[in-house]
Amino acid sequence: MFQKIASIVITGVLLAQPVSAFSQGKTEAGKTMAGLKVAVVDIQSAILQTEQGKIAKSNIEKEAEDKRKELLNQQNDLKKLDEEFQKQQSVLSEDAKLSKQKEFQTKLQGLRTAQMSFEQEVRQKELQETQKIFQNLAKLVDEIAKKKKLDMVFEKGSGALLYAAKVDDLTEELVTEYNSKYKAGNDKVSKK
Repeated sequence: MFQKIASIVITGVLLAQPVSAFSQGKTEAGKTMAGLKVAVVDIQSAILQTEQGKIAKSNIEKEAEDKRKELLNQQNDLKKLDEEFQKQQSVLSEDAKLSKQKEFQTKLQGLRTAQMSFEQEVRQKELQETQKIFQNLAKLVDEIAKKKKLDMVFEKGSGALLYAAKVDDLTEELVTEYNSKYKAGNDKVSKK
């Protein structure tokens, strides 16, 4: 969440720059903007376009298809069980009805649990594969940015900063200034 907030702040700072600062350059990726060479990259698209990404997606889909078929069979079995119960309901004793209803509820809960587990497993596999590829892409972003002498590279979808050349990290100074200006426990809010 903090990373998203940071990327929003960075994007906001860049957008808040005076128009005259940017009017000297173009806004296309890799073009000079007020002396900066900036580029963008669509990481999600890149991941899906890599050979590893295509193979991982295909493998995950194949594994998921088998599990989906199994879950569909369980769902069909539950429908049959419910249909049988509806047909026999008028001739069954109260104990038999309760027993059938309990059996149905148990199997339904088992199916729901299996479906949730399946969805979580698929997301986990996608995340693992995506992280592997992302780490390699991040290294390549650094290499390409240095080779092209870019100053900054942003992720196209989120605006997150992926690369910056020789950047001063003001975090410690910012925290120190904040702590000295806004004392902890002080309920007064700055009017500025």
